[in-house]
Amino acid sequence: MPPFAVSAGYVLLIALWGSTWAAIKVGVEAVPPFVFAFERAVAVSIVLVGLSLAMRHPFPRDRRVIASAIVVGIFNTGSSWAIIFWSEQYVPSGLVSVFGASAPIWTALLAHFLIRGDRLSPMKVLGLLLGLAGIGVLVGAPDTSGRPEALTASVLLAVMPVTWAIGSILQARELRQGSPLPLVAIGTTAGSLFLLPFAAAQAGQAASWNVGAAVAFGYLVFFGSCVGLVLQMWLTRRLRPTTMTLAQVVIPAQALLIGALALGENITWRMVAGAALVVVAVALNAVAGGGSRSEPAPVASPAD
Repeated sequence: MPPFAVSAGYVLLIALWGSTWAAIKVGVEAVPPFVFAFERAVAVSIVLVGLSLAMRHPFPRDRRVIASAIVVGIFNTGSSWAIIFWSEQYVPSGLVSVFGASAPIWTALLAHFLIRGDRLSPMKVLGLLLGLAGIGVLVGAPDTSGRPEALTASVLLAVMPVTWAIGSILQARELRQGSPLPLVAIGTTAGSLFLLPFAAAQAGQAASWNVGAAVAFGYLVFFGSCVGLVLQMWLTRRLRPTTMTLAQVVIPAQALLIGALALGENITWRMVAGAALVVVAVALNAVAGGGSRSEPAPVASPAD
């Protein structure tokens, strides 16, 4: 059984990342999505760089480590936040989280080719097929009759977890040493630069900051990112891949519930069916994983 601090951190991570999807929805209803994502990334970078310097956590000097942190940041912060924040204008926040939950399925597939000893078993293949079926159901789940952008958003959300899987493997292989604070700071800075041209394109659009948007922004910056991203990296060094993967069974259910109760989002049978297939696929992948700590952990949604 893991130490209390690890168990508490695991529960906290699930609680935080199950609620951030609704906070994003609140924010993009008031502020252009790319602007909101960029400002969040910049704020997170400033806080984490300041904390790293104040706490005297050294920044890495190895070029391979720096390059890996940059690539992980572009995938986990830059491109994924661009897709998520834009998509939540047209897709329910809970459904967006279910798309993200498929990341461990893609991680298992890529690990078969990239990680020695982490092979696809019959159970993992079954999980992969069920996950693909679930994604296929979810792609058509949003109502596209009035907003055709919902279909484009669904396709982008279906592809996005593949980049998370790449980032997950790269993080586990190359970023297992050193303080998480500066490593995440490098990643979010890289993500900020990626988001800059998208934000610049929306700079002329009106932003109606209100109390809800401000609270959502603060929650996303400090809890979703500064706490969540650093905690996630810390946990991947201490928990088995199976344990980290199982978080994805809980996070989508929590996000769907919060979206329905707090934001009044509709939950359709198609959404439930697709979510159920993805959850079963993730659970099968977790049960079949059972690897050692040296294997890459298919981590919880890093975009949160």
